[in-house]
Amino acid sequence: MPETPRPLRRLTHVTEAPLGGVMTYLDELVGAQLRSLPDVQIDLITPEINRDALADLSGPRFNLIAFRHRRGSPWALWSMALKTLRHVRRTRPDILHIHSTFAGAAIRVFAPLFPKETRIVYCPHGWAFSRQGRRRVQQATAAVERWLAGVSDRIVCISDHERDEAVAAGIPAGRLVVIENGISPRNASEGGNSPQAGVVPVRRPGRRLIAFAGRFDRQKGFDTFVEVMRELGDEADGIAIGSAITSAEPLPECPVNVRILGWQSRPAVFEMYRQADLLLVPSRWEGFGLVAAEAMQAGLAVFASRVGGLQDIVVDGETGRLFEPDDVAGIVAQIRATSDDRLRLYGENGRSRYLARYTTERMSRKMTALYDALLSAGAGRRGARRPRTKAGDQSRKSDASR
Repeated sequence: MPETPRPLRRLTHVTEAPLGGVMTYLDELVGAQLRSLPDVQIDLITPEINRDALADLSGPRFNLIAFRHRRGSPWALWSMALKTLRHVRRTRPDILHIHSTFAGAAIRVFAPLFPKETRIVYCPHGWAFSRQGRRRVQQATAAVERWLAGVSDRIVCISDHERDEAVAAGIPAGRLVVIENGISPRNASEGGNSPQAGVVPVRRPGRRLIAFAGRFDRQKGFDTFVEVMRELGDEADGIAIGSAITSAEPLPECPVNVRILGWQSRPAVFEMYRQADLLLVPSRWEGFGLVAAEAMQAGLAVFASRVGGLQDIVVDGETGRLFEPDDVAGIVAQIRATSDDRLRLYGENGRSRYLARYTTERMSRKMTALYDALLSAGAGRRGARRPRTKAGDQSRKSDASR
């Protein structure tokens, strides 16, 4: 006779990622969990720089544990991992949910020291081994991920493409589950905290208003956005929300038709989406591409690179256009060839696709189902964290594909 599943009482999220997509993801997910799990205590361990971005998360059942962190510093990662280990051993959460590659590697090394009843869920938010770089580094990173998969009860992939990459890299399929990112519905009335007065340019006659949102680094293709705007010249104005955080490279010189807004509140970001004609997402690699789903929620057409999860989100010729990374001439040609009516149609179709696949409620519901499955009798026992045989992997395919 099966045992009664253990109820979820305490949940700990942890990441070392600063601002950007992972913070948006956690803001959405944790907010939804606080609303839908009234008896659960939720702790979030995250760098101090993220405190303001998570200001909407509050209440007696939520505890934000901030720490000083310098990304790329081995000592900082070690300090974060020890802080997490001490917290988990003291509070004994039912679920430890780790987000992003560096946190995933540093913390999962200590898995044998965690309480036996704590289940480990890991979300890479884009595989490090799929990023551009030296092949030996990619191979070594994939080997580390294969090894650490054995101490993970489940690995959450944020797109079908990310799951396919994991399987191709030799990560056991039985460890993987796809739960796509979600965004909360926003109404026009929520745009009250709009960007500073006069910062967002008013759309001028005969000129497109093209938006960019994210870190100004190589991954996000900010340099490509700048070159596209330079080529378009008097045909378009550009607005960019974000800044350089993780990149030490100097920013490209922006043409006069680009306005930099810096980081803005989420209502301000959605206000920008409502004012723009299209969102340009020229990423070179991407696990999901949350800004694309955000724009679709606002009914904005999305032109994005044919990479990673963006290929799952944007339907070429239906909700926007896909292009090859770094193809400035091709991007410019696509923008020029698309009529205003077609852009509006892309936005309408994108809104419908968002409602069907990318709401926060859908993401939260699937995540809770995953937690419940892990806490059920026999699911995710510590002994089951050993790497599975090929036959074992095959037996779990139906679970991983849900």
